[in-house]
Order: sequence, then structure tokens, then C-alpha cells
Amino acid sequence: MGIDGAGQSGRFTRGGSSQLPRRTSSSHLPPRYPGQTRHKRQPEHQGKLVLLFFILIIGSCTIIIQHRLFLPIDSKTSDPHLHRKHLRAEQQDLQEQFTSHKLSALDSSYTQSAIHNATAKLQATVKDIKRQQGKEQQISQIAANNDIQLVDASSVPDPPVTQNPTQAPSPNLFSLDQLNINNSAGAFHFQHKLDPTEDFSATGLDKKRRLVKEAAAHSWKAYEEHAWGMDELQPITQDGKESLGGIGATIVDSPDTLWLMGLKDDFSRAREWVSTSLKCNSSRRISLFETNIRVVGGLIGAFELTEDHMFLDKAVECVNLMLPVFQTSWTGIPNNQVTLKSTGKKPRLHGSLVSLAEYGSFGVEFYALSQRTGNASYAEAAETIYRWLNERFPGQGLLPTRLNRNRGTFTNMKTYTMGAMADSYYEYLLKMWLLKGQKDDMYRSMWESSMDEMMTKLMNVSVGGLLYIGLIQQNTMFMPRLEHLTCYLPGNLALGVVYGAVNGSKADHYMAVAKNLTYSCWQMYERMPVVQLDMLA
Repeated sequence: MGIDGAGQSGRFTRGGSSQLPRRTSSSHLPPRYPGQTRHKRQPEHQGKLVLLFFILIIGSCTIIIQHRLFLPIDSKTSDPHLHRKHLRAEQQDLQEQFTSHKLSALDSSYTQSAIHNATAKLQATVKDIKRQQGKEQQISQIAANNDIQLVDASSVPDPPVTQNPTQAPSPNLFSLDQLNINNSAGAFHFQHKLDPTEDFSATGLDKKRRLVKEAAAHSWKAYEEHAWGMDELQPITQDGKESLGGIGATIVDSPDTLWLMGLKDDFSRAREWVSTSLKCNSSRRISLFETNIRVVGGLIGAFELTEDHMFLDKAVECVNLMLPVFQTSWTGIPNNQVTLKSTGKKPRLHGSLVSLAEYGSFGVEFYALSQRTGNASYAEAAETIYRWLNERFPGQGLLPTRLNRNRGTFTNMKTYTMGAMADSYYEYLLKMWLLKGQKDDMYRSMWESSMDEMMTKLMNVSVGGLLYIGLIQQNTMFMPRLEHLTCYLPGNLALGVVYGAVNGSKADHYMAVAKNLTYSCWQMYERMPVVQLDMLA
């Protein structure tokens, strides 16, 4: 608002500009005596501007302090220049997400909820960091009280190996030829020996099976007591968590395992819950990816073992609610965050950026459901995605993790990994080839290309001789880090060799990589400090 000389307020016109009243006549000003000089009045808003300036400075300092305090633990020790680049990349991806929301006309809820969703994610991230810091402080305190020495796994030396160690990983891309590994006759040989005292006799294997069964029964009992009907059990706090939209993910994902282990009473209670309580048309937001691999996959697995059609009927019910989401983009790629409430309208969609694992992990479940029901629409929805990728990016093995499904393009700052946000896509390529009777070579070829590129761009050997699969961030920066989720690869590689997806010297090479990577994954856990859970209760 405009302020006149006498402090009166002006009015805003309809067009938005302010119309200031005329200055009050001089007769209303204080008298001016001979020789007196009238002092200039300080504008009333000048003090407000000064105050606002100081508030902005204080606020900026507060934000900087909070940012430094709540950085993830591993970020504090990293290069600040790289951290700034990472933040810029996140900012650019977020801006691209906002832009896609504004440009998309497929669903009005995109524009309405974009900023709200992003703010909620940022707040959740800060809470997670605080919670993680609290857990670490709690573990450290318990360790101190019980005279337990916590050891950082990265500080434990690697075991001796029979060959010379290689140099530390280069931050640039590299090829296998640059690695000093035993590569005679084109085969990368297994360089670690198993414990000769390990008992692999029939008696020894029976003992191992019994221990695995006891561990599963213990976990299931804890879930029943503390989190029944909820998505996940939180073992430390001993309560449940609805992390996947309240779909009872643990119950639906477990019947096939309970059946295989002979835990028939536990299986019966799980079956009863699925039959009476599983509802996929929830008004809550769910992950389409998690619902598929846990709920649909769990139901089909249970049906396959028991031939109980209740499980198959439930799978059909859930997938029928999911199918319309695949029809909301010209790419055939669905949103991941959706609300599947059955109201006769389209499902509510949230966001347009999806990860490679999220949109690339429908083939096995949907194709299997088509086989068992005779309804080809399920397989067609999933296979459209793989064929679109193959046509859009021909011959490209490794794919970036994040894609805008409406534009059909990857984000500018690309990450290449075999772990989180990508893992099951590569796993499903091989399994789709097997599921289709090894007749659709598109899947085998895509899998082989991705494994070859993984070995030339992401595979390296640590200074101590441990083979690992790293990742590439920000388009070109190699990160020497082995993720837990990458440890599906040894089984995937071995499966491809056993069923003839690759042959000859390449098959030998794949199998040797699988063996060495299995050893590295075991070492990742073998060297991890252990804290008894009852100490945290």
C-alpha cells in the first residue's frame, strides 16, 4: 500500500496498481517560522526495511547452520565441492520435476500436489537423518555401557589373497583390461577359497536348514505379536509400520515361504488374513512397484505351491486395479505413487519421475498372471515397457535410474547402478527370457548387454583384492561402493550361465565374477559389528 505524507493509506485499484491520494495541503503542515529549517521526515517504512534486512541475514545463517548440522554422516567427510555439485544435481532434478508437473495435463492433481509432496519429502528426510543420528547415539551408548568396541567395517583390513592387489579405483570410467586380475584364457578365476572345515555333508546341510527355519519362525512370531496386519515389523521399537500404504505386505509376501518351510499353522493364519482383510482398493497412497513385487508376486507364489485359487483371485483383483495406471502415458510407463481406490474414476497419480526398478519390474508377475488366467492384457502392459526401452535406447545396456515417464527422457544428472532404484530391472530381463521358454531373444540380449557394460564400467577390485560393483553418479563420477541390494547379482549371473544365456569363455568369466562377488557380499556382513537386539529394547 502507498503511504501519503500524512500517513493515510492509499487504495489498490482493480488492476493491481496502487492509486495514491494527493498530498495534504501545506496548511496542514507544521508552521514554518522565519529562520527555521524543516527537517526531512524519515519514511515510516525505512525502519521496516532495515528490520527485514536483518531478519533475512539471521534466517540465512540459521539455514546454513541447520544444513551443516543435519547433513548425512558420510556427507560431512566428503569433498565440499562434490557435495555442492550433488546438491545442484538434486535441485536440477527437483526443478525438472516441478516443470513436468506444470506441463502435464494428464491429471490436475499433479500441479496441485507437486510442491506439497516435495516439501513433505524434504521434511521426512530431515526426520530420518535425526532418527538415524539418535539410533547411532543409542547404539554407541549401549556399547559403552556393556564394554563393547564398535569397529568401522571400512577400517578392517582385507584378507590376504594369492595375487597382487590392484590400485584403488579411479574416479573415471575404466575397462577390465586396466584391472590387475587373473584373466588367463579369458576367464576371471575365483581367487578366494572356502573354509575347508565347513560341513557340507547331508548332516551338515540338515543342520543349516534347521537353523534357517528357526530364524524364520522366530521372525514370524515377532511379527504376529507386535505388527500383525501391518506392512513391516520394527524390531527395535517392537511395533509395526505402514511403510507401503497399509497393504499387509509382510503377511501377503510370506505364505509361500511358510508353506515351503512346513510352518503350516502359521501359513493358515496368514491365509485367513489374506482372504478376509487384503484390500488393494485402499484410499491410501501406495507404491505400485512394492505392491506388485510383494503382494502380486506373493499371491502368485502361494497359488503356485498350494493351487488354492483364493490367492489367484486376489492377485487378479489387485492387478485389475493397477492396469489403468499403465494407460496414463504414451510411453506405457506407469506412475509409481498412486491411489487405487475403486470409485469408477482413474486412479490418483502422484508425480511423473519414476526409477528404473519401479517401472521395470512388472514383467515376471504380470506375465505369470497371464499364463495362469489366459488374460493377455497383463503381459501386454508389462512387455510394452521393455519393448519401448529396447526401441528407444537400442543396444544400450546400462540405463540411468530416473526417467520422466511423460516426456520419455532421463533426468539430466544421471546415475548408473546395479543396486537401489535399478536392481530388479536387470534381474527381470533374464527371468523374462526364461519365463517365455528362452524364445524371446530381446530379453536375453538386453540382459547380456547390461551385464557386459556392468563389468566394463562398474566392476572393480579393492586394494585388498575384493571384487565389487560400484556405481556412477553425476553422469561420469565413479563411486567405489558396494551396496547390499547389489548382492542379487551373483545368483543372477550364475542363473544365466546355467541356462545358457551366455556360453564359452564368457560363461566362465560370468561364473567367476559371480563367485568372487558372492565372497565380497559375505565379507560385507562378516566384518560388520554386531550389537545384540535385546540391548536396544
